[in-house]
Amino acid sequence: MTRNDYPACSGANWIDILNPSKEEMEKLSKEYGLDEHIVRDCMEPEHLPKYELVDDVHFLILRFYAPEEGKPVPTIQELTNKIAIFYTGKFIITIHRKELSFVDDILKKFSVKKYSSITELVVKIIWHALETFSKPGILLSDKVDFYESEIMLRKSSEDQVQTLYLIKHQASVAHKVLMLMAEPINHQHPEKNERSAVQDMRDHYLKMLTLYNQILDDVNNLMSLSMSVSAKRTNEVMRVLTIFSVFFMPLTFIAGVYGMNFKFMPELDHKWSYPAVLFVMALVTVIIYFWFKRKRWI
Repeated sequence: MTRNDYPACSGANWIDILNPSKEEMEKLSKEYGLDEHIVRDCMEPEHLPKYELVDDVHFLILRFYAPEEGKPVPTIQELTNKIAIFYTGKFIITIHRKELSFVDDILKKFSVKKYSSITELVVKIIWHALETFSKPGILLSDKVDFYESEIMLRKSSEDQVQTLYLIKHQASVAHKVLMLMAEPINHQHPEKNERSAVQDMRDHYLKMLTLYNQILDDVNNLMSLSMSVSAKRTNEVMRVLTIFSVFFMPLTFIAGVYGMNFKFMPELDHKWSYPAVLFVMALVTVIIYFWFKRKRWI
Protein backbone atom coordinates (compact mmCIF):
# COMPACT_ATOMS: atom_id res chain seq x y z
CA MET A 1 0.00 0.00 0.00
CA THR A 2 1.13 3.52 -0.79
CA ARG A 3 -0.36 6.30 1.34
CA ASN A 4 -0.08 10.04 0.76
CA ASP A 5 -1.51 12.69 3.06
CA TYR A 6 -2.35 16.14 1.73
CA PRO A 7 -4.07 19.13 3.30
CA ALA A 8 -7.53 19.16 1.73
CA CYS A 9 -8.86 22.40 3.16
CA SER A 10 -8.97 24.19 6.48
CA GLY A 11 -9.09 21.57 9.27
CA ALA A 12 -9.36 18.55 6.93
CA ASN A 13 -6.91 16.10 5.37
CA TRP A 14 -6.89 14.20 2.11
CA ILE A 15 -5.61 10.61 2.44
CA ASP A 16 -4.82 9.09 -0.95
CA ILE A 17 -4.24 5.32 -0.84
CA LEU A 18 -2.93 3.16 -3.67
CA ASN A 19 -3.59 -0.59 -3.85
CA PRO A 20 -4.30 -1.43 -0.18
CA SER A 21 -4.65 -4.98 1.14
CA LYS A 22 -7.70 -6.27 2.99
CA GLU A 23 -5.91 -6.06 6.35
CA GLU A 24 -4.78 -2.50 5.68
CA MET A 25 -8.33 -1.49 4.78
CA GLU A 26 -9.66 -3.02 8.00
CA LYS A 27 -7.13 -1.00 9.98
CA LEU A 28 -8.06 2.16 8.09
CA SER A 29 -11.78 1.57 8.64
CA LYS A 30 -11.21 1.33 12.40
CA GLU A 31 -9.07 4.46 12.39
CA TYR A 32 -11.73 6.56 10.66
CA GLY A 33 -14.87 4.71 11.75
CA LEU A 34 -15.91 3.45 8.34
CA ASP A 35 -18.77 0.99 7.94
CA GLU A 36 -17.56 -2.54 7.13
CA HIS A 37 -20.14 -3.04 4.38
CA ILE A 38 -19.06 -0.03 2.36
CA VAL A 39 -15.42 -0.95 2.98
CA ARG A 40 -16.21 -4.34 1.44
CA ASP A 41 -17.74 -2.60 -1.59
CA CYS A 42 -14.62 -0.47 -1.79
CA MET A 43 -12.42 -3.56 -2.14
CA GLU A 44 -14.39 -5.03 -5.04
CA PRO A 45 -12.50 -4.05 -8.23
CA GLU A 46 -15.51 -4.66 -10.49
CA HIS A 47 -17.95 -2.48 -8.55
CA LEU A 48 -19.97 -0.01 -10.62
CA PRO A 49 -20.46 3.68 -9.75
CA LYS A 50 -22.68 4.30 -6.72
CA TYR A 51 -23.37 6.61 -3.78
CA GLU A 52 -24.18 5.87 -0.13
CA LEU A 53 -24.45 7.84 3.09
CA VAL A 54 -23.71 5.78 6.22
CA ASP A 55 -23.25 7.34 9.68
CA ASP A 56 -22.46 10.80 8.26
CA VAL A 57 -19.79 9.30 5.99
CA HIS A 58 -20.38 9.88 2.29
CA PHE A 59 -19.23 6.99 0.15
CA LEU A 60 -19.05 7.01 -3.62
CA ILE A 61 -17.47 4.89 -6.30
CA LEU A 62 -16.37 6.44 -9.58
CA ARG A 63 -14.86 4.88 -12.66
CA PHE A 64 -12.27 6.56 -14.87
CA TYR A 65 -11.09 5.66 -18.37
CA ALA A 66 -8.08 3.32 -18.12
CA PRO A 67 -8.21 0.61 -20.84
CA GLU A 68 -6.25 -2.62 -20.57
CA GLU A 69 -3.89 -3.44 -23.43
CA GLY A 70 -4.82 -6.20 -25.84
CA LYS A 71 -8.57 -6.03 -25.20
CA PRO A 72 -10.24 -5.17 -28.52
CA VAL A 73 -13.72 -5.91 -27.13
CA PRO A 74 -13.40 -4.72 -23.52
CA THR A 75 -15.88 -5.03 -20.68
CA ILE A 76 -16.60 -2.16 -18.28
CA GLN A 77 -13.91 -3.47 -15.93
CA GLU A 78 -11.37 -3.76 -18.76
CA LEU A 79 -12.07 -0.31 -20.21
CA THR A 80 -12.33 1.61 -16.94
CA ASN A 81 -10.93 1.48 -13.43
CA LYS A 82 -12.41 2.26 -10.04
CA ILE A 83 -11.77 4.93 -7.44
CA ALA A 84 -13.58 4.84 -4.09
CA ILE A 85 -14.07 7.98 -2.01
CA PHE A 86 -15.00 8.30 1.68
CA TYR A 87 -15.52 11.79 3.02
CA THR A 88 -16.97 13.82 5.85
CA GLY A 89 -16.43 17.42 6.87
CA LYS A 90 -13.18 16.37 8.55
CA PHE A 91 -11.44 14.09 6.07
CA ILE A 92 -11.50 12.64 2.56
CA ILE A 93 -10.06 9.22 1.69
CA THR A 94 -9.50 8.14 -1.92
CA ILE A 95 -8.68 4.50 -2.69
CA HIS A 96 -7.64 3.12 -6.07
CA ARG A 97 -5.57 0.29 -7.56
CA LYS A 98 -3.98 2.26 -10.41
CA GLU A 99 -2.06 5.50 -10.42
CA LEU A 100 -4.28 8.52 -10.98
CA SER A 101 -2.76 11.00 -13.40
CA PHE A 102 -5.17 13.71 -12.34
CA VAL A 103 -4.13 13.74 -8.66
CA ASP A 104 -1.15 15.93 -9.57
CA ASP A 105 -3.46 18.29 -11.49
CA ILE A 106 -5.70 18.64 -8.45
CA LEU A 107 -2.72 19.28 -6.17
CA LYS A 108 -1.33 21.92 -8.55
CA LYS A 109 -4.66 23.71 -8.49
CA PHE A 110 -4.64 23.50 -4.69
CA SER A 111 -1.19 25.11 -4.52
CA VAL A 112 -2.55 28.09 -6.46
CA LYS A 113 -5.96 28.38 -4.85
CA LYS A 114 -7.02 26.34 -1.83
CA TYR A 115 -10.31 24.50 -1.89
CA SER A 116 -12.99 25.99 0.32
CA SER A 117 -14.44 22.65 1.44
CA ILE A 118 -14.26 18.87 1.11
CA THR A 119 -17.26 18.98 -1.25
CA GLU A 120 -15.39 21.22 -3.67
CA LEU A 121 -12.45 18.79 -3.67
CA VAL A 122 -14.79 15.83 -4.30
CA VAL A 123 -16.36 17.76 -7.17
CA LYS A 124 -12.91 18.34 -8.69
CA ILE A 125 -12.09 14.63 -8.42
CA ILE A 126 -15.35 13.75 -10.18
CA TRP A 127 -14.64 16.37 -12.86
CA HIS A 128 -11.20 14.91 -13.56
CA ALA A 129 -12.60 11.35 -13.61
CA LEU A 130 -15.07 12.51 -16.27
CA GLU A 131 -12.27 14.27 -18.16
CA THR A 132 -10.50 10.92 -18.69
CA PHE A 133 -13.33 10.04 -21.11
CA SER A 134 -12.81 13.19 -23.18
CA LYS A 135 -9.75 12.34 -25.28
CA PRO A 136 -10.81 8.73 -26.07
CA GLY A 137 -14.24 10.05 -27.06
CA ILE A 138 -12.73 12.60 -29.44
CA LEU A 139 -10.50 9.89 -30.97
CA LEU A 140 -13.50 7.62 -31.51
CA SER A 141 -15.41 10.52 -33.07
CA ASP A 142 -12.50 11.21 -35.44
CA LYS A 143 -12.44 7.53 -36.44
CA VAL A 144 -16.16 7.65 -37.21
CA ASP A 145 -15.62 10.74 -39.40
CA PHE A 146 -12.75 8.99 -41.20
CA TYR A 147 -14.79 5.88 -42.00
CA GLU A 148 -17.73 8.02 -43.08
CA SER A 149 -15.48 9.64 -45.69
CA GLU A 150 -14.17 6.23 -46.77
CA ILE A 151 -17.69 4.88 -47.25
CA MET A 152 -18.96 7.92 -49.12
CA LEU A 153 -15.91 7.84 -51.42
CA ARG A 154 -16.41 4.11 -51.95
CA LYS A 155 -13.07 3.17 -50.45
CA SER A 156 -14.55 0.58 -48.14
CA SER A 157 -12.65 -2.56 -47.19
CA GLU A 158 -13.67 -5.97 -45.89
CA ASP A 159 -12.77 -5.22 -42.26
CA GLN A 160 -14.68 -1.92 -42.20
CA VAL A 161 -17.82 -3.29 -40.53
CA GLN A 162 -15.70 -5.07 -37.92
CA THR A 163 -13.83 -1.84 -37.11
CA LEU A 164 -17.11 0.07 -36.82
CA TYR A 165 -18.40 -2.62 -34.46
CA LEU A 166 -15.33 -2.23 -32.22
CA ILE A 167 -15.83 1.55 -32.14
CA LYS A 168 -19.48 1.05 -31.28
CA HIS A 169 -18.66 -1.40 -28.50
CA GLN A 170 -16.10 0.90 -26.85
CA ALA A 171 -18.46 3.87 -27.09
CA SER A 172 -21.32 1.78 -25.71
CA VAL A 173 -19.30 0.60 -22.69
CA ALA A 174 -18.11 4.13 -21.93
CA HIS A 175 -21.66 5.44 -22.31
CA LYS A 176 -22.96 2.87 -19.80
CA VAL A 177 -20.33 3.92 -17.27
CA LEU A 178 -21.22 7.58 -17.74
CA MET A 179 -24.90 6.80 -17.25
CA LEU A 180 -24.09 5.05 -13.96
CA MET A 181 -21.97 8.03 -12.87
CA ALA A 182 -25.18 10.08 -12.66
CA GLU A 183 -25.93 8.76 -9.16
CA PRO A 184 -22.78 10.01 -7.38
CA ILE A 185 -22.89 13.24 -9.40
CA ASN A 186 -26.50 14.03 -8.52
CA HIS A 187 -25.79 13.54 -4.80
CA GLN A 188 -23.34 16.45 -4.72
CA HIS A 189 -25.29 19.26 -3.07
CA PRO A 190 -23.28 22.46 -3.04
CA GLU A 191 -23.15 25.28 -0.57
CA LYS A 192 -23.60 28.79 -1.88
CA ASN A 193 -19.89 29.32 -2.63
CA GLU A 194 -19.56 25.88 -4.31
CA ARG A 195 -22.37 26.18 -6.85
CA SER A 196 -20.17 27.25 -9.75
CA ALA A 197 -17.81 24.26 -9.27
CA VAL A 198 -20.73 21.81 -9.05
CA GLN A 199 -22.40 23.35 -12.09
CA ASP A 200 -19.13 23.10 -14.00
CA MET A 201 -18.92 19.40 -13.09
CA ARG A 202 -22.51 18.78 -14.21
CA ASP A 203 -21.93 20.66 -17.46
CA HIS A 204 -18.83 18.53 -18.08
CA TYR A 205 -20.83 15.38 -17.36
CA LEU A 206 -23.50 16.45 -19.86
CA LYS A 207 -20.78 17.20 -22.41
CA MET A 208 -19.25 13.71 -22.06
CA LEU A 209 -22.67 12.05 -22.17
CA THR A 210 -23.60 14.01 -25.30
CA LEU A 211 -20.25 13.15 -26.95
CA TYR A 212 -20.72 9.41 -26.51
CA ASN A 213 -24.41 9.60 -27.44
CA GLN A 214 -23.38 11.29 -30.69
CA ILE A 215 -20.70 8.67 -31.36
CA LEU A 216 -23.21 5.86 -30.87
CA ASP A 217 -25.77 7.53 -33.15
CA ASP A 218 -23.15 8.25 -35.83
CA VAL A 219 -21.62 4.78 -35.79
CA ASN A 220 -25.07 3.12 -35.92
CA ASN A 221 -26.00 5.27 -38.92
CA LEU A 222 -22.63 4.56 -40.48
CA MET A 223 -23.02 0.80 -40.10
CA SER A 224 -26.44 1.03 -41.75
CA LEU A 225 -24.95 3.17 -44.52
CA SER A 226 -22.12 0.69 -45.03
CA MET A 227 -24.62 -2.16 -45.32
CA SER A 228 -26.69 -0.12 -47.78
CA VAL A 229 -23.66 0.70 -49.94
CA SER A 230 -22.64 -2.94 -49.93
CA ALA A 231 -26.17 -4.01 -50.87
CA LYS A 232 -26.28 -1.39 -53.64
CA ARG A 233 -22.98 -2.65 -55.01
CA THR A 234 -24.31 -6.21 -55.00
CA ASN A 235 -27.48 -5.06 -56.76
CA GLU A 236 -25.43 -3.33 -59.46
CA VAL A 237 -23.50 -6.55 -60.09
CA MET A 238 -26.72 -8.55 -60.24
CA ARG A 239 -28.21 -5.96 -62.61
CA VAL A 240 -25.30 -6.30 -65.05
CA LEU A 241 -25.45 -10.10 -64.90
CA THR A 242 -29.22 -10.01 -65.47
CA ILE A 243 -28.84 -7.77 -68.52
CA PHE A 244 -26.26 -10.13 -70.03
CA SER A 245 -28.44 -13.15 -69.32
CA VAL A 246 -31.47 -11.49 -70.97
CA PHE A 247 -29.41 -10.75 -74.10
CA PHE A 248 -28.06 -14.28 -74.39
CA MET A 249 -31.17 -16.21 -73.38
CA PRO A 250 -33.00 -16.01 -76.77
CA LEU A 251 -29.72 -16.45 -78.65
CA THR A 252 -28.96 -19.57 -76.63
CA PHE A 253 -32.48 -20.85 -77.32
CA ILE A 254 -32.06 -20.39 -81.10
CA ALA A 255 -28.61 -21.98 -81.06
CA GLY A 256 -29.97 -24.83 -78.98
CA VAL A 257 -32.82 -25.53 -81.39
CA TYR A 258 -30.57 -25.67 -84.45
CA GLY A 259 -27.88 -27.52 -82.59
CA MET A 260 -30.07 -30.59 -82.06
CA ASN A 261 -29.05 -32.00 -85.51
CA PHE A 262 -32.19 -34.06 -86.15
CA LYS A 263 -32.27 -35.72 -89.57
CA PHE A 264 -35.51 -34.09 -90.69
CA MET A 265 -34.87 -30.41 -90.16
CA PRO A 266 -35.74 -28.69 -93.47
CA GLU A 267 -33.96 -25.45 -92.58
CA LEU A 268 -30.62 -27.25 -92.54
CA ASP A 269 -30.84 -27.90 -96.30
CA HIS A 270 -31.58 -24.30 -97.26
CA LYS A 271 -28.71 -22.27 -98.73
CA TRP A 272 -29.48 -19.12 -96.74
CA SER A 273 -30.40 -20.78 -93.42
CA TYR A 274 -27.15 -19.90 -91.67
CA PRO A 275 -27.12 -16.14 -92.51
CA ALA A 276 -30.88 -16.00 -91.83
CA VAL A 277 -30.41 -17.37 -88.31
CA LEU A 278 -27.55 -14.93 -87.70
CA PHE A 279 -29.79 -12.09 -88.91
CA VAL A 280 -32.60 -13.18 -86.58
CA MET A 281 -30.11 -13.34 -83.67
CA ALA A 282 -28.87 -9.82 -84.44
CA LEU A 283 -32.44 -8.55 -84.78
CA VAL A 284 -33.42 -10.06 -81.41
CA THR A 285 -30.37 -8.44 -79.81
CA VAL A 286 -31.25 -5.00 -81.23
CA ILE A 287 -34.89 -5.32 -80.10
CA ILE A 288 -33.83 -6.24 -76.57
CA TYR A 289 -31.36 -3.36 -76.48
CA PHE A 290 -33.96 -0.75 -77.50
CA TRP A 291 -36.51 -2.25 -75.11
CA PHE A 292 -34.02 -1.88 -72.23
CA LYS A 293 -33.31 1.68 -73.36
CA ARG A 294 -37.00 2.54 -73.38
CA LYS A 295 -37.38 1.16 -69.84
CA ARG A 296 -34.24 3.07 -68.81
CA TRP A 297 -32.60 -0.05 -67.43
CA ILE A 298 -29.35 0.70 -69.29
